[in-house]
Amino acid sequence: MDTGTYPSEWKTSFIIPHYKSGDRANVRNYRPINITPVISRIMEKVVKDQLSDYLIREDLVTRSQHGFLKNRSCVTCHFDFFNCITSSREARKLVVVLYFDISRAFDMVSHSILFEKLYSCGIRNPLLNWLKSFLSNRVQITKVGSVLSHPRQISSGVVQGSVLGPLLFTVYINSICKCFTSGKPFLYADDLKVVYSCYTHELSDMVTKIHLELSSLATWCAESCLNFNIDKCGWICIGNSKLDLTLEINGRKLAKLNSVVDLGIRYSSNLTFAEQTDYARRKTRRLIGCITRNFFCCETRVLLYKVCVRPILEYCPFILSGLRQNDKLKLEGVQRQFTSRTLGLESSLEYHERCVRLRLEPLWKRRLKLNLIFYYKLTNLLLHSSEPITKPTAVVSYNLRNHHNLAAIEHCQTYVRYNFFLNKFSVIWNRLPANVRDANTLPVFISSVTRLLKDDNALIRLTLTPSFSPYIDILSCLNV
Repeated sequence: MDTGTYPSEWKTSFIIPHYKSGDRANVRNYRPINITPVISRIMEKVVKDQLSDYLIREDLVTRSQHGFLKNRSCVTCHFDFFNCITSSREARKLVVVLYFDISRAFDMVSHSILFEKLYSCGIRNPLLNWLKSFLSNRVQITKVGSVLSHPRQISSGVVQGSVLGPLLFTVYINSICKCFTSGKPFLYADDLKVVYSCYTHELSDMVTKIHLELSSLATWCAESCLNFNIDKCGWICIGNSKLDLTLEINGRKLAKLNSVVDLGIRYSSNLTFAEQTDYARRKTRRLIGCITRNFFCCETRVLLYKVCVRPILEYCPFILSGLRQNDKLKLEGVQRQFTSRTLGLESSLEYHERCVRLRLEPLWKRRLKLNLIFYYKLTNLLLHSSEPITKPTAVVSYNLRNHHNLAAIEHCQTYVRYNFFLNKFSVIWNRLPANVRDANTLPVFISSVTRLLKDDNALIRLTLTPSFSPYIDILSCLNV
């Protein structure tokens, strides 16, 4: 490190083509995954941890970026995005969202421009020379099965599949957000979407601003040696599905989208997320069929279910809390089916009893726990948010036994905002016992919530489920 050189022996990587979608015979439909030496990855992690801490501490990365940095993720990106969308709809504004796809973004990074950006961030020698050495004179060998290509020297791009490459790309793309003054950008690595909102009578002015910022974006990409894949770019309007706009970038028209697949979440302009429910249900039922046909040991089935199936059903739990009642029952029905098929002759047991027998929690109960933890992290600034959520405080001026650390409840006029996570879980948060809300650390809060959710009476209070109802699992599922 002191000499500013990276060992040449670590610069050879094997490329494994990973299929994305489309025609399998088209090489453009594959993502290159680099397999780099283990010792190289260890060294990269040391540099990456210190470099990312520096970038965050000095506030050098835009708050719109949610990729490859501590406390930022696809989930935080989705939360910020839908919080913005639902707030605008609550204000009765039209919302237009533009989605952009950059072709081979990681591979097209110009090294000279990247080094200029690193220097402007305050990165100096020997680290800057070390990073130059890290990216220069790299050799790649493509591997398909047991067949190897001839070695090829790489003159541009950051190493996909490496530890340090994504962080360097984050620095490279950081200034793209300066193209937008009227729109609000949301970034996860190179996945960019921009939200514009206005009242109906302001639509003409907003379209003018969009055209200006699209021109600015096209200029930025040209200067940064990046190109758009226009076929994968588009726009959607939330609030008026019949709105028709002509939006162009580089002389090519952006398509109007009926539905979107964005960072693993499927949705359309009505924001019901029915598309996501149907996708998750289809995919997980196929996986369950594969598991139950090929594995007969109960413990093995449960393990595979937890690893391969349940994460799909629980992705972005804050979004799932706002699903329509029928869609919540569809997701819970997947686990009902799994417990029934796994226990076979014992499947006549009630769903709750089957879950106990297999040591599984109902999905609604796990969703409740995950969302309470997410709410705690947000309000205690343990997660990144472009607009930090206000920490709950006392909201009454007189003395009550349970008034500490209560969340202010937003009075919503639209269903889409009323049903959004922040509003729904502010209400549930206020039903928690004061000693749980007042937990001073995350581990203490998690253990307190875990104990609380084992108490049936506490669950009834949190979910407002009648204690006499024989359908507690169904009613609780609908309420959380």
